[in-house]
Amino acid sequence: MDSPLSAAGHAQAKAALQSLEVTLTYTSPLPRARQTAEYLTSRQIIEIQDLRELDYGEWTGKTWTEIETNWSDLASQKSADWLNITPPGGETWNELLQRVGAVWTIIHSGPEPCAVVAHQAVNAALASLLTQTDPLHFAQQYGEVLRIEYA
Repeated sequence: MDSPLSAAGHAQAKAALQSLEVTLTYTSPLPRARQTAEYLTSRQIIEIQDLRELDYGEWTGKTWTEIETNWSDLASQKSADWLNITPPGGETWNELLQRVGAVWTIIHSGPEPCAVVAHQAVNAALASLLTQTDPLHFAQQYGEVLRIEYA
């Protein structure tokens, strides 16, 4: 969803990021990511469309309870196979991996240190590509800074 940061989100981002200095920040164009990125000390912020969150199609903005009520069979399938079941009208996990992989090429060729301000599924996909770990084991709290070093 295209929602801005709440007042609590602004306070959390400021506390977590104001002392972090990077050469370049890549951010999703969605307002909450862009607003979060502005709390970093960075020479430049670049919005990248492909850092937007996974498209959940008809499930966007719905609670899990609403999804289970309206798409009970599909919700059950999704719970059993999170990466391979796609919400109606949504984006597949492989489509997300392709666009995040293309963004990684841009990031990898850019200056260091850099920051990426994105969303849960995007961050899980990026971490999975970089560390070869299972994206289902990725965990990140709102405003949490994760450091990933790469060669």
